Amino acid sequence: MRRSLDAVTLIACALFVISCAVAYGGLFSHAYPGDVETYAKYGRLLVDHGRIPYRDFFDEYPPGSVGIFALPALLWNAHYVLVFKLLMTACGVGFVACAVWIVRRLGLSRWRLTPVVLAPVCLGPVFLNRYDPVPALLTSLALVALLRSRERTAGALLGAGVAVKIFPLAVVLLAARRVRERTASAAAFVIALALLVLPFFALAPGGVGFSLKTQLERHLQIESLGASILLVLSKLGLHHVGYVGRSSVDVGGSLAAAVGAVSTVLAVLLVLLAIRAYVSGVDSDERLVTAFAACVVAVVAFGKVLSPQYLTWLVPLVPLAAGRKGRFAAVLFLIALSLTQFEYIVDKHGLEKQNWTVWVLLIRNVGLVATFAFLLGQLRDTRSLASRSRVVD
Repeated sequence: MRRSLDAVTLIACALFVISCAVAYGGLFSHAYPGDVETYAKYGRLLVDHGRIPYRDFFDEYPPGSVGIFALPALLWNAHYVLVFKLLMTACGVGFVACAVWIVRRLGLSRWRLTPVVLAPVCLGPVFLNRYDPVPALLTSLALVALLRSRERTAGALLGAGVAVKIFPLAVVLLAARRVRERTASAAAFVIALALLVLPFFALAPGGVGFSLKTQLERHLQIESLGASILLVLSKLGLHHVGYVGRSSVDVGGSLAAAVGAVSTVLAVLLVLLAIRAYVSGVDSDERLVTAFAACVVAVVAFGKVLSPQYLTWLVPLVPLAAGRKGRFAAVLFLIALSLTQFEYIVDKHGLEKQNWTVWVLLIRNVGLVATFAFLLGQLRDTRSLASRSRVVD
């Protein structure tokens, strides 16, 4: 069994690396480097010139990302992009290995690994040219640690994940239900978070605060669910969409601002709904994995910002959801992954022009909404089964 598991892990990881190599804008391509150019600028300012992020220059990313941006400059500055992509590939190999372990743990079909292995090909340039594989790996490792009852390790990994990207906060309450030594786990979470955040906050509290403020005050991002609905209304002549220029394109106007506010509230409420569905039932491994996926999907699908790289957060989670509805969610997610890179390959500015890519975006977002619905339904189904079982007993 051990030998079989190792073989599956090696094959899955090898296929993933091949996927990274052949993907458009992948491992050996400089097509659409995207945010890596910004990462390189930030990393080189720190490594080459000793300038401190948030104090000496504006950094829009959370403090936990600083080391990620600096590492390629330290390792091989002249080939920053290649080194960065190799590091992201390594992170992806890590969460592929975690996914194989969870598939074995839950007794799932190996076909569930398909979206995980094919993610670089499906997402295209945004997979390796963003640093999102790092928090995806940290979240996946935290889930494995919880399943193995490594409670303090799970707490530390989630703390590091929140420092790198804030979204792992969505699963903290799920982890709190599973752990028994909550004080020790909470301490590990706080220590890991503090180690990555406090040094920069101490050097530049205003800079860190301003960076967070700019993210919280963002307008409705053009690829979000709310924006896709407004774009369709605009295409049909029922509403006029205005744009706000940023590092990405946002939708402006009073209606867009209202939709953005509603989106934020809705995402929080749906995360809490998924947590409630999980807490109301038995604390099984299958339900924990499904709840992790549901909470992160709620953040991605319903928030006011849905940058395409956010789907990377879902890659090691959604395909592993339990049950029949979990299978449906995995299939829908694979479709959503495949639709995400259309604007990059066919027409990068198609959404602004409001051409056919508007409909592709809406279909992708509806697919993510349906993915969440299936995951939530699976949690509720297993809760109902557990309740009936207790009544029979």
